Amino acid sequence: MRKLIVVLSLVLIIISCKKSKEPEDASITEFGVSDISQASFQLDRIFIEESVKTVYLLFANSIPSTAFPLQLTVTFSLTDGATSVPASGEPIVFNSMEERFRYILTASDGTKIDFYVVLRNDQLPDATFEEWYSATGMNGQPFLEPGKSAETTVWATANQGTSTFGVYCTTPVVINDNKAVRIITGETSLVPITAGTLFTGKFDVDGAINNPTDPKKATHFGIPFSLRPFAVKFRYMYQPGNNYIKATLKNPSNIFGGFTIDEMAGNDKFTAYAVLEKRDGAVVTEVARAEMISGDVQDVMKEISLPFTYSSDEKPTHIYVVFASSKDGDLFTGSAGSTLTIDDVELIYQ
Repeated sequence: MRKLIVVLSLVLIIISCKKSKEPEDASITEFGVSDISQASFQLDRIFIEESVKTVYLLFANSIPSTAFPLQLTVTFSLTDGATSVPASGEPIVFNSMEERFRYILTASDGTKIDFYVVLRNDQLPDATFEEWYSATGMNGQPFLEPGKSAETTVWATANQGTSTFGVYCTTPVVINDNKAVRIITGETSLVPITAGTLFTGKFDVDGAINNPTDPKKATHFGIPFSLRPFAVKFRYMYQPGNNYIKATLKNPSNIFGGFTIDEMAGNDKFTAYAVLEKRDGAVVTEVARAEMISGDVQDVMKEISLPFTYSSDEKPTHIYVVFASSKDGDLFTGSAGSTLTIDDVELIYQ
């Protein structure tokens, strides 16, 4: 009987150990700001994005370079047992809009992670496209992407997805000593239509590899944003390509099965659109949209303003802006050589 009791006790101890709570990953769960050194700047919302370990401080103002250094006092809460350097309550300083302030968090089991704080104002960062950084493609070769660095940029392209073939459909171009973005519909040895694109968000390499027949699965649109602009303004040129086609997969589930090609009437068209959304977990509400589709030749840079049409009174949490040289490029429809040039994207407020 005593042996049975001992065995049962050991079983209970083992079960208890298995059910014991695993240490939580260190994370910031709440975040507050006070004592902003520039009192005129209005903090509109604080957004914590756990997936990228970042706290976004969304301001309603435009923050000029003359406002820096900018000092804030912050307080925050951490997951159970976690610690932080610097600690909650200590002031932090930003020397530019592009700077990310780093917290080093340590979980209860000693695991360390970096958590960042980022400033955002009423405009999209790097929207004049003067800065480009070097990335490495899947072919091991360097290519340029818009923004100051991979860590700080809000802009993405599909260049990484086509880099295997040495094809880069979104590149910088210099016009009158000013850099802009040139977006071209190309082709590869595998795919007859590969539309160039530029968007706010992230390109998902794994999504591209795992879903080669569905280009949309490679794009994660949107960045944190909380304001309600009146319009989005930009400058552009466009020249549609000569051979407007629709490529259809012979085997819809196999990108290597080849395509049938159909000639299309008319000519290729580009698209440009901006969308404001409220994201609440899996529930996404479209708040407003501004959009244009055009196939007209525009051979000099032209400024255009697209007004937002609001369909909800909700406060947005994200914005995405998208440019594509072929509006149906994700359906393998367009003209190789269609060229869209974009510069100076700006949000307009009333």
